[in-house]
Amino acid sequence: MLPGGVAVNSVQFEMELWTGAKRTFAVKSFYKNNDSYVAARREFCKKFGIHRNSKVPSAHVIKTWVNNFEETGSTEGGSVKTVHTPQNINAVRVSFKQSPRRSAVRHSKKLGLSEISVRRILHLDFHCGYRKRFQESRSTFYVGP
Repeated sequence: MLPGGVAVNSVQFEMELWTGAKRTFAVKSFYKNNDSYVAARREFCKKFGIHRNSKVPSAHVIKTWVNNFEETGSTEGGSVKTVHTPQNINAVRVSFKQSPRRSAVRHSKKLGLSEISVRRILHLDFHCGYRKRFQESRSTFYVGP
């Protein structure tokens, strides 16, 4: 909990404690030590002079840094976001018009977009919520040529 009673995701909070250089060192140590989180953590403490009982990145945090590096090429947090473009909006519109009863998850896989991007397009552009069916208001949608 942060001041004011605001809850924070512990991994996100711990990632903000460490600089980019320290995160990079942890990822390099992980690969150098045969994909060992424990050895990477031990080397991290030794390099930066951190006592073992002090605040050090957990194996879970190092794993998150490694996964982010493998997915995005950066140790910074977050996923790769899909762009909210007119082409993607039109693709979602056409896809839902063809199969209005298909789930957003299946539409996202078919279109190659993230699930959250499809849901965001449905919510912001088509004013369809989780419970409201696309087909209820599809008469207002225009599907181009």
